[in-house]
Amino acid sequence: MEKMPANARDVAAAGSIVALGFPAVGPVLRDMVQSMRVADSPVADLFADFLARLGAPAVPEIAQGLHRENIWLRHRIFTRILPHWPAEILAPLKTELSCIATQPDAYDNDLLCMELLLKHHLAERDWLAQWLEFKKERGAVRAALLRRVEAALESAP
Repeated sequence: MEKMPANARDVAAAGSIVALGFPAVGPVLRDMVQSMRVADSPVADLFADFLARLGAPAVPEIAQGLHRENIWLRHRIFTRILPHWPAEILAPLKTELSCIATQPDAYDNDLLCMELLLKHHLAERDWLAQWLEFKKERGAVRAALLRRVEAALESAP
């Protein structure tokens, strides 16, 4: 097995890992997902693109990644991997996705999640509509608070 990348920019090592393909990379799939926590990382992008193509064999590791509290890892999963998977590969993640859809998130992972659930018919439309309405109400309250904080900053010495 090739060595894992030394850092977030070690694309040569990441490329060597990806070139091995599946099932050879099976033992390091979890490490590949963990390396996607870094926001500005060509290695993370390379691994994400590989996992997007890999599909079903990556489901257990992606499920673990979704359980992590790192919102950037979740964001990369929601923007670079899951949109490329069909409903039958996403279906085993329905529980994780339904939970994430209810949680507010600074990177809008909850809304990206709701979009996936709706697109692939993995959640009831009425349930999603209720959550969306709740999020819109909370968004209005948050927007008012943002304006209040902004005004306070502008008037602060």
